[in-house]
Amino acid sequence: MQALAKAGATPIAVPPGVDGSCTRQVLEQVDGLFLPGGVDPHPRWFGEEVHPKTTIDEELDALELQAITCAVSMGMPILGVCRGSQILNVALGGSLIQHLEPGTINHYRPDLPLSTEVHEVRLADDSRLAKLSGTQLLRVNSLHHQAISRPAPALRVVAQSEDGLAEAVEALDPARWMIGVQYHPEELLNHEAHSSLFDDFVSACSEFASKRRGTA
Repeated sequence: MQALAKAGATPIAVPPGVDGSCTRQVLEQVDGLFLPGGVDPHPRWFGEEVHPKTTIDEELDALELQAITCAVSMGMPILGVCRGSQILNVALGGSLIQHLEPGTINHYRPDLPLSTEVHEVRLADDSRLAKLSGTQLLRVNSLHHQAISRPAPALRVVAQSEDGLAEAVEALDPARWMIGVQYHPEELLNHEAHSSLFDDFVSACSEFASKRRGTA
C-alpha cells in the first residue's frame, strides 16, 4: 500500500469474505486492481491435488478470482505481485508449480531481508517491463516456493530467472495493462527499475479512469 501511495494512488483494501456483488461494487468505484503476495492458490483451480507444502486460503481465492474476473471484463489495469501473479495466471486458465525444491537458485529466501537482490532475471526486449526498467537484466529479491507452470492463454512470459522459471507475465494484447511479477518490487523502490512499475500502473489507472468518465 505504501508503494502504491508513493506512486500517487489512493489504495483501498478489500478483505476476504465479501460476496461477489460487493466485489463488483467496489471495483466500479476504483481505477485499478492490485493483487498482493500471500499464501498459495488452491490447486483445484488448475486440476491438481493439494501438495503437502501448499498453504491455502479459500476465502482469499474466492475474493481475488471474483475481482480478476470483474477487472478483466471492465478492461481495468491489473498488477499482481508474487501470489498476485500466480492467482492472475490461474484465474485466466494457467497452472502453477506447487512446490520448488532448491536448485541452481533457491527461490525461497525468508532468511534474507526482502530488500536483498537474490538473483537476476532476463526481460524480453519487447516487453513493457523492459521498457520501464530500461534494461533486459534485472536484479530481484525472491520469496516464493511456487511458480507459474503453464501460462494462461491471455498471458505471455516476459521474464525468466537463470534456471528458466517464469518471473513475470504480461497481457498478450499490448493494448491491455496487465502485469504479474514473481518478485517483490515494492521492497526495492530505491531502484528506478522497480519504482517505475508502480508509477506506470498508477498512470494506466488514471488513463482508465479518464476513459471511463469519457474525458480522455
